[in-house]
Amino acid sequence: MKYLLIGNPNVGKSSLFNRLTSTFSHVGNIGGLTVDAKVGAFEYGEIVDLPGCYSVAPSSEDEGLVTSTLLKGDFDGIINIVDGTHLKRNLHLSLELLELGVPLYLVVNMVDELEASGFVLDQDRLMQRLGIPVTVISAKNGLHVDTLKTSLQQIPPRGTYQVIYHPIIEQAIDAIIQSLPDVSINPRWLAIQLLCGNEGVLALLSEAQRGQVLPIIERAEFAVSEKKIAHSLKGLIYSYRRDAIQQLLDGVLIQIRPINQKKQITHRIDRLIMHPVWGLIIFIFILLGVYTFTFDLVGNRMSNWLEGMLFNRMAPWLESFLIDRGIPSNHLFLRLLMKGIIPGVGGVLVFIPNIMLLFILIAIVDGTGYMARVAVMLDTLLKRFGLNGKSIVPLITGIGCNVPAIMATRTIEDPKERRLTMLIIPFMSCSARIPIYALIGSIFFERYRGLIILSMYFIGTAVALFSAKWLSLSLFKINQQHFILEMPPYRWPLLRNVYRYSKTMVMDFIAKAGQFILLGTIILFFLQELGPYGMVENQEQSYLAYIGRFIAPLFTPLGFGNWQASSSLIIGFFAKELIYSSMMVIYGSKEAITLMFTPASAFAFMVFSLLYMPCLATVGVIRSESHSLRYTTLSLVFTFVVSYTVSLLIYGFLRLILY
Repeated sequence: MKYLLIGNPNVGKSSLFNRLTSTFSHVGNIGGLTVDAKVGAFEYGEIVDLPGCYSVAPSSEDEGLVTSTLLKGDFDGIINIVDGTHLKRNLHLSLELLELGVPLYLVVNMVDELEASGFVLDQDRLMQRLGIPVTVISAKNGLHVDTLKTSLQQIPPRGTYQVIYHPIIEQAIDAIIQSLPDVSINPRWLAIQLLCGNEGVLALLSEAQRGQVLPIIERAEFAVSEKKIAHSLKGLIYSYRRDAIQQLLDGVLIQIRPINQKKQITHRIDRLIMHPVWGLIIFIFILLGVYTFTFDLVGNRMSNWLEGMLFNRMAPWLESFLIDRGIPSNHLFLRLLMKGIIPGVGGVLVFIPNIMLLFILIAIVDGTGYMARVAVMLDTLLKRFGLNGKSIVPLITGIGCNVPAIMATRTIEDPKERRLTMLIIPFMSCSARIPIYALIGSIFFERYRGLIILSMYFIGTAVALFSAKWLSLSLFKINQQHFILEMPPYRWPLLRNVYRYSKTMVMDFIAKAGQFILLGTIILFFLQELGPYGMVENQEQSYLAYIGRFIAPLFTPLGFGNWQASSSLIIGFFAKELIYSSMMVIYGSKEAITLMFTPASAFAFMVFSLLYMPCLATVGVIRSESHSLRYTTLSLVFTFVVSYTVSLLIYGFLRLILY
């Protein structure tokens, strides 16, 4: 059996998906995190987790996926999850699914929070009125999830509930049904969606069918406007659904306490947290605390311990073990292992404690509901730089990885704004840059490492915003739209979700080290060992040195015009982690890096590594999401020019004040 999991953003859809299936999906409090369908197996078949949507009439690319999946009909039933604390809003989507006339389960989530807010739900009465199974659960703590899982053995019945609309609407529905006698999908649902302006449904019709349907819609629209019944057909349909939901919940949603103290406390906290001045200050201090804890107080000690174990104990032991087994000390394999793979891959892996701590803290902060409030607070700021509030989600996602951040732009309706957001996402500092910051920070800025690393995130964000402002006034002139975001209640983070999210991110990082970084390190080693005349004794005569020297003059104005740094940046295009690996392999030690950089040039190198061209995987996603080779080329050229300009200015400024 195949079920579709559908619901509004931030109703606990991904949490339920994780509990029902063996597949893990990120649980967050920002609508738009799920930008593609996820498929997971469970005891009786599979569940497809579709992006969160407010309606089956698509207003963005991710909502379009929901519409197209419903129209294909390749499923046995639908699990419609709603937030018990926001039933009036969530049931609008439920009514659209009921009108489709397919087997449907209604799952009311967050019943524990509903009771805490002073209400209880009469499950049986709601089930009788809708004519479909209704299950109340708490996906957060697993309450009644097993009951739901057991009920999924049987395909649910088709709902019997139906909204009766205004006579003008009903006449138009009948006329459309008569003009489309051979449609395979529910004709009444199809007619209602056409009257709502669903472009995805309209695209299904042939030219001849559109010629029959569009005049019916126009006449109904004119009648509604002429009689001043509503502003539009869509508005009239919405008002009838709103009244129907009110009747459905009459006697179903029962208030047991007159005062919702939890909501009052939430409002008081929000006034401070979302204040345009104090809220921003609090956000900065939270970030500073996260990065100080991650890179100074705890994470650094853990990484140093791991580095000592790997390089001072395990590596020498392994070298001695292989030599004792008859492998000569100058053997190519042993040199590859000891001078290439272990310094390259191992040098990146020692930062696993930092990355693990960072994602644990991010998951905790996000799990409280705070990040959604940050998004709303920053909406006004983003608008001043020419961005719509929906750009917040991809930009914040970019701090973890630029690849899913580019994909998250599907939630942005305006094509120009979507491309603008994709163009600036590579400036957001992803986790792959952390080893670079930690390496340079530990060598040149030991006392202020956490602050220096945090400055990279601020520089990346500032460059992204100012680039957006310039682009919105030149290449991408856009009409800004309203930003709507679900505001979750404050919650204690669920340790299970924190663990699974941080584990997934760390395992992804390790997988990268085992694939891209291992391959890149091996290629780097041979480029360093081989030259035009074969094996080289001095790496100054290697292919890598020749390539590095060719482009090194370009970086001389930035303070790092040596072939070693240039070569590292070239290799870093394939994966940003490779910059660290290549530096450790090429320079050979931290002491050698100290001789080749000054604090000013080291900081400029960090900034350039942050801002210059996105990694190969991100470039591939930009190409697939933009469907344009020209735009992809623009993103490479633009990021390089910006990174060079910013690094040049910063290096010049630091030289002025330091020397």
